[in-house]
Amino acid sequence: MEDPSRPGHDASFEERLRAARAKAGLDRPERTGRGSPSPWGLGLRAGLEVASALAVGVGFGLALDWWLSTRPLFLVAGLFLGGAAGVLNVYRLMLGRRGPGPDRNRGM
Repeated sequence: MEDPSRPGHDASFEERLRAARAKAGLDRPERTGRGSPSPWGLGLRAGLEVASALAVGVGFGLALDWWLSTRPLFLVAGLFLGGAAGVLNVYRLMLGRRGPGPDRNRGM
């Protein structure tokens, strides 16, 4: 039997593409819904989002303070910016949990 993915074969492009995707294992059915995460998992992720953003903001603030010798200035700024970034990440996390609404398909 001939290989339909060979360039010289008379098969159409779609048949060769289908054969190549099947050979590579790309035609497996996709899981559309994995279900909703548990409340513990969601809370842990939200907490980690805030904590990691705060850690990065404070870390950058401390590094800038050390480099520029301005002790509390950038630490406080990093704390506020990290907190704002953490809250924004949790907001995006919760926004993604909403179902597709009437306005979600429109572009901005």
